[in-house]
Amino acid sequence: MTRPIDRPLRIAVVTAGIGREATPEVRRLTLETAAHLEALGHHVEEVDPPVPDWFADAFLLYWSMLAMYLVRTGPRARGTSWDSTKLDNLTLGLARHCRRNIAKLPGAIAAMGASQQASKRHFAAYDVTLTPTLATETPTVGHLDPTRPYEEVIDRLMDWVAFTPLQNATGDPAVSLPLATTAAGLPQGMQLCGGWGQEALLLQLALQLEEARPWPRMGA
Repeated sequence: MTRPIDRPLRIAVVTAGIGREATPEVRRLTLETAAHLEALGHHVEEVDPPVPDWFADAFLLYWSMLAMYLVRTGPRARGTSWDSTKLDNLTLGLARHCRRNIAKLPGAIAAMGASQQASKRHFAAYDVTLTPTLATETPTVGHLDPTRPYEEVIDRLMDWVAFTPLQNATGDPAVSLPLATTAAGLPQGMQLCGGWGQEALLLQLALQLEEARPWPRMGA
């Protein structure tokens, strides 16, 4: 992709995470990025998330199913090389979560499928969605230590990734760009999301943003 976008886009701005809120600083940085997009000639509108808050619970249960599958099939798949003592608290806790909520799993799987239709409806009205990549500022080392108690780690993790699960579920394209800097001087990623098959559009918009306000290079 060698040319930036050369037409105005309809850009939805989502600053409320799915089931979790972005921190005030991350919301402010997202709105500043939205203002920059508007200055480039795009139509920008703040909207609610395209899926309801309960989607986060369905996503967590679907994710936990994968952990349970790993725990249960590991010995058969890996044979004598399998060492269950090396499984961390996050993986084991996710597997327990699935076992305890197994009756709700069909509904969670259905919610993953329904999210694709919700995304299609959203992108019928907008070309691109802007969200923060992560809902909090960069955490300290150890904040997401998987050896900590499961309840502590999963709560912190779901706080952090309140914006990316939808693309994980739908398969829609998204790109994270270093468009903002926190008060602590750390980069804060901003996520641009597109509808199914719109990878080229996102790359063109990313190139326009990079040309308008180049971000620092490693080692520069």
